[in-house]
Amino acid sequence: MKNRKIQHHPYSIVSTDFADAGDSIIMNVDTTDVASLSLAAGQNVTWDYTILSPNKVDSIIFHKPANTPGAQYFASISNMALQPESDQPFYLYINKTTDKIEGVGIWADIQGNVIHPSYTDKPIFLKFPLEYNKTHIDSSFLTDIINMGPGMYGKIEMIQKFDVTYDATGTIKLPNNKTYKCVREKRIEINITNVYGGVTSNGPWTIIQASKDTSYTYNFYAKTKKWNVASVKVNNFTNNIIKEVQYLKE
Repeated sequence: MKNRKIQHHPYSIVSTDFADAGDSIIMNVDTTDVASLSLAAGQNVTWDYTILSPNKVDSIIFHKPANTPGAQYFASISNMALQPESDQPFYLYINKTTDKIEGVGIWADIQGNVIHPSYTDKPIFLKFPLEYNKTHIDSSFLTDIINMGPGMYGKIEMIQKFDVTYDATGTIKLPNNKTYKCVREKRIEINITNVYGGVTSNGPWTIIQASKDTSYTYNFYAKTKKWNVASVKVNNFTNNIIKEVQYLKE
């Protein structure tokens, strides 16, 4: 009996399709040629984004945790450190397994004050496989105390909430004759940050600043491409006014 070749469905994205430590992703960014782009949902859709022309370039780097500033806190409990912007002192420590990408903690330098909190409630950012009509809801919480000088302490709390639906499959056409078969993620992400001040590391605490940010994003994932091949930020999912498109530079 001959061995049968395993068929990998183009619309099922699994853990091995994503980046590993040591990978870098370069994304073109366009904020001007976006008004007429289609955001159609459903199956076997074709999205023609060939009109895009980049205003700038962003890089996403997946480090080995041992090679990062937060190594002493996270190298033994995470297998990747994601740096969303190469020139910013911020690292998100994650674990990639066969069934998910889970948050472990962050390291950040905020105006000279270093924080390195671990997640109390770990978020699952992605749950594999990514497939049409699947949904995913999760939340997370982390907090840290900052020594800001004699008699001055700060406490920062960060809450994240995710609401994800895979609402489309099809083919996306990008500039330079790049074409990918994709499953599309429709993602709402809420980030709440509360900053408190106090005179001891145990409080009592007085609220100094509170912020809430909600993002609405369509992400297009293709097999073996390590990250999304395109990401579309909109004002909300009612009006779908496009603010920015990032797409893979290859």
